[in-house]
Amino acid sequence: MRRSLVFLLICTVAVPAFGWWATGHQVVARIAAAHLTPAARTRISRILEVPDTPEAIADGLAAASTWADETKNDTHTGAWHFIDLRLQDAKWDIAKRCPDDNCAPARIRIFAVELRSHQLDQRWSQLDQLRYLIHFAGDIHQPLHTASDADEGGNCELLATPVGKANNLHALWDGEIIAEMGLDQRALAAALQAQIVTLSEAERDKIIAGRVDDWTWESHELAIHDIYEPLHIPVERVMFPHSCVSAPEAITQLRLAIGESYVAAMKPVVREQLMKAGLRLAKILNDSL
Repeated sequence: MRRSLVFLLICTVAVPAFGWWATGHQVVARIAAAHLTPAARTRISRILEVPDTPEAIADGLAAASTWADETKNDTHTGAWHFIDLRLQDAKWDIAKRCPDDNCAPARIRIFAVELRSHQLDQRWSQLDQLRYLIHFAGDIHQPLHTASDADEGGNCELLATPVGKANNLHALWDGEIIAEMGLDQRALAAALQAQIVTLSEAERDKIIAGRVDDWTWESHELAIHDIYEPLHIPVERVMFPHSCVSAPEAITQLRLAIGESYVAAMKPVVREQLMKAGLRLAKILNDSL
């Protein structure tokens, strides 16, 4: 989950504190592991201190994928997990919404360059840089990590009835839609990898084409067309509340009725986002390592 928890304290249903929750990030990491070059795999084995085998690399990347969430309160890096693109924004507003490089797409670029050049920040080791890359590549493919409607990326819209462990819109997309698929990280990664192998080389190339900002904007548009518009969430003025307590009442008073049909319709969307994130993470790692 992202940002302030003040508003969520009034809710009785707890949700895990992970963007994409743990399973989503682990699935992205496992898909990426299947598409690494030998050179990238060898360097990853050294950084993670695991054997240079497909199984060990996949397990190592999956284990590393949640570290950024587990430590963000201590490292004060919560802002790195998302970018607040307003629904009224255009693609060229990405830089404007990322002051001082404190957003996910900027951090992906920074850590990729540092790994490529073997440049160490005084604060971050190569292991840290790798763990951040893995995690943030997953985060930018969660649509509500790339959009905000004065609602903390969907954290401020409560569900009329909780869906599993999710009691707000962000949590629904962070993990409950994945949870409703009923597969653990290994099974879901294997299912998506089976789908990937049916793609032609041209189809895979199309998925990994572009740069981080292109993928971020793609997720942002998905948030508009598959989340905000179909759920009839009113478009609010451009503002960035520090917590849901100061969000517009039109947002905080919503009680979204999320039925089985919406969850079912969004499962293929989430599966595709996980698949894209895994392939694109592999591209980033192959280019950087």
